Amino acid sequence: MVDQALYERALQLDESSRRELIAALQDSLDAGEISPEVAALIDRRIAEADANPETFVSLDEDERELRERRRIA
Repeated sequence: MVDQALYERALQLDESSRRELIAALQDSLDAGEISPEVAALIDRRIAEADANPETFVSLDEDERELRERRRIA
């Protein structure tokens, strides 16, 4: 179970700091290593993004759209 006091403190961080904390915690779980399959998927997606830059959507834009969809649903 998550330490509630620690969780509450984490929620007080700004969004950027919470993302940084998430990344650091994830890295601590897998030492930052990814499987060859995931690496290949990332490489393919980067190549697709490079080939079609006009379809780029920032993470912030994507999250905003997802939040809006959830709010409407």
